[in-house]
Amino acid sequence: MRTSFAVIALLFCATLPATAQNQFLGEAFQDFSSSRFWQYEEISITWNMEGTIQADLNDGINNLVEGKPELAEYSLTTVLKKDSTIWQAYYFRAAARKQIKNLKGAEYDLQRTLRLHPNFYEGYVELAKVHHLSGKVAESERSIKKAIHINKSKAPAYYLRGDINLNQNLVKNAIANYEECLAADSLFHDARIKLFILDLISKKNEVIALQHLDKVLEYDSLQKSALLFRSILLIEKNKKQSIRDLTNLILVSPNNMMAFYLRGTVLVQLENYTKAFLDFQKVIKTTSTSDNNFAGQQTWLDKKIDLQNAGAYTLTRVYGLNEADGAKLKQAYCHIITSEFDKSIAIINKMDKPNDEPLSVYLKAVAYEHKGEHYKAYQFYDLALTLDKEITDAYKKRAIYEQELKLWDKSIEDLTTVLRLNPEAYITYKIRGTSYFYVNKFNLAISDYTAYLKNDSTNKEVLGYRGMAHRQSNQKLKAYIDFAVSDNRQALNFKEMQHLVDSVLMKGDTTLGLYALNNFTTALPHFTEAYVQKFKIHMARNEWEPVKNDITTAIRNRRWDAEKNNYAFLLTVQAMNLVRDNHNEDALSTLNEAIKLDKKNALTYLERGKILLTMNKVSKAESDFKQASVLGNEQAKQLLASTIFLNKN
Repeated sequence: MRTSFAVIALLFCATLPATAQNQFLGEAFQDFSSSRFWQYEEISITWNMEGTIQADLNDGINNLVEGKPELAEYSLTTVLKKDSTIWQAYYFRAAARKQIKNLKGAEYDLQRTLRLHPNFYEGYVELAKVHHLSGKVAESERSIKKAIHINKSKAPAYYLRGDINLNQNLVKNAIANYEECLAADSLFHDARIKLFILDLISKKNEVIALQHLDKVLEYDSLQKSALLFRSILLIEKNKKQSIRDLTNLILVSPNNMMAFYLRGTVLVQLENYTKAFLDFQKVIKTTSTSDNNFAGQQTWLDKKIDLQNAGAYTLTRVYGLNEADGAKLKQAYCHIITSEFDKSIAIINKMDKPNDEPLSVYLKAVAYEHKGEHYKAYQFYDLALTLDKEITDAYKKRAIYEQELKLWDKSIEDLTTVLRLNPEAYITYKIRGTSYFYVNKFNLAISDYTAYLKNDSTNKEVLGYRGMAHRQSNQKLKAYIDFAVSDNRQALNFKEMQHLVDSVLMKGDTTLGLYALNNFTTALPHFTEAYVQKFKIHMARNEWEPVKNDITTAIRNRRWDAEKNNYAFLLTVQAMNLVRDNHNEDALSTLNEAIKLDKKNALTYLERGKILLTMNKVSKAESDFKQASVLGNEQAKQLLASTIFLNKN
């Protein structure tokens, strides 16, 4: 339900100056555009319930208000267990379930609400939201029409219908509904802000579009969304007003890091670097991202981590410098944040001894790196570490450059230092594992990749790397396990995988064999031969629960080119499972199908003979046991020697 909002967001961003702050704008607008669907409509409550019920209902609503939907759901469920006729509890539980994305549960609760409390305007509005989020367009439209029919003078349904129109790219209809919303309630500010955005896109006239925001702020000078969007629009034309709007936004929303970031960028343009540095410092501290999210591919997240690390190191040293140098380095950092790398380098070079202070050298390295001049960045990271041997980020960056230069041993040394300085940075194991691989220290590479996977066990990229290291160290079965789990299908050879498992089982290592087979069948449900091997192990141990759990999947996903005898075996196993559930007729039919596929499977004849014997078809059972005996089945031989057949003969 978010695609069209994203398109509108892109159109909106295209109308604005191409400045650094706009990389946040798409997300901000998209959140604003779709936020109403996840919110709930306020309703009044008459508190006349029994005491404990009233307390639980109050707890549920308070948890919902505080952003704790799971706790809210629990409290409201407690209410409904005590009294299933309290429609308000269903309504608020629907809101909680919607927030935890249990849309089916939310729809159920709203339907119950409306049965207990018919013609409930807010109930139909909420139901329209849930239907819309579930992709039920027609149902959503019916619910919103019902709400409007119940009360034409209320604004929320018109606004919601406008959002639905916007999602469907029906812009004219959306505008009409937002206008109807404002006709019903002139203080419904979100509708006016939507009109601002749509006017900006369609008319390309900022002056006209701004009138909507000005109107909102006339009514409410601290309306958050209007302050945010007006500040963005005015960044190039009226920086001082933009600053005032962002300052007001921070006043009413002190945790809005976008406002701090935007104000910092405008302050940089106004050359107020001291205040800009304070704003960026706030953003860096509040939105700290773990180094373990670093990918080493110059993604936006990589850059954010770089700026965060640069900011953290700047704070450790800048206040110990003389005032002039400290001011220059704060300014340099601000220019790095706003992607003005040449300005950053130029201001650093104005220091008396720029290459004697580790912070100035390190910031130049960061600037050159983000500018794309990587050889210079490498040189300055190297110089920074001669001045201060405790800059963790510089070791990491130098190691990555050393990898690119194929200086593998040096990169291992640097990455080992990173782990000494920051043992929590498990991403380093992933990076160092690559260096170990290229110096043919495969067991050390495996050890590093395994250490990383203890913290991020589903990382398919690293699983693939470890698979290559296992292969190079001649641990082929473990390599295939990693390749299977990491979706490296091109590296798989089913025949060799089957042979390797057989070899392990012959050595008596059933634990490794089952571990491999469980991974193979989970990742490769069409690996028929692996299911056969796994079922044989479980059946030999008389473990039927795992067989019962997997047999249907194994048959449904059987590979078309798998040998017929393997499919016949799976059918036999399925029949044996059916017998255990007392479905003998179905089991007999399944065994007949198995025998058509493979007339040399002793187990199939044995199991069919057992069923026939329970049906008192002794001659047919004897025939099957004889066939199984000829094929070498010892249990069939024992059954033929039993009294029933001896007496018959």
